[in-house]
Amino acid sequence: MICREICVKYKAYRTLRGSRYTTGQKRCNLCNIFLKWDGLFCPCCNYKLRQRPRNRKFKEKFLRY
Repeated sequence: MICREICVKYKAYRTLRGSRYTTGQKRCNLCNIFLKWDGLFCPCCNYKLRQRPRNRKFKEKFLRY
């Protein structure tokens, strides 16, 4: 699996409030980018997108919203 730079078109920018995950952004670990994408897999490398934070503190915050 190789990043083909298609995901740059769907790049999501940081919000001023809240976490990226609560605003619907997803992260591709292979491309190392946050995306505004409705699917479960990255549009360019087909790697499964991470939809929840890994850190315990942010997981608790995410589950409250």
